[in-house]
Order: sequence, then structure tokens, then C-alpha cells
Amino acid sequence: MERMRRTQIYLEPELAEALDRVAQRRGTSRAGLIREAARDLVARENPEDDPIFGIIGMASGGPSDVSERHDDYLIDEVMASWKRS
Repeated sequence: MERMRRTQIYLEPELAEALDRVAQRRGTSRAGLIREAARDLVARENPEDDPIFGIIGMASGGPSDVSERHDDYLIDEVMASWKRS
């Protein structure tokens, strides 16, 4: 595990208590929850860092309107698999 840097923050008492309750339910620490929340924030703010973007453009061929009709194609595939079973 990478060495962590100590960071001090100030929390309102109500927020600190709420975090402690969530941490207790999850079996983790308040610091663990804050690290998780910070990671989620960074992932939302920097979506290009998401590894899922590495698969974009890998496939070729197929329908050209998948971005608009993805639900239709998924339903068609599910229905076809039900008919095969």
C-alpha cells in the first residue's frame, strides 16, 4: 500500500457524527469514508481517467445508431435469447 499523507480537515459536529454512524454500519473508519468520497469526487470531475473510456471505438461494424437506440438493441437481444431457451 502506498504511504498516505496526513490531512487535517474541520467538520461540523453533525457531519462528523453522521459520518461516524455510516462508518460504524459499514465497518470502516471516518477517514476511510472521507477517502472514498474524495476518490468518487475526483472520478466524477475527471471522467477521462476512467478506464472504461479505453474501450470506446474498439468495435467496428454494426448499427450506426447504437448511441441513440441502445435500449432497443438490448431488448431485442434479450427477447432473442428468451426465444432460444
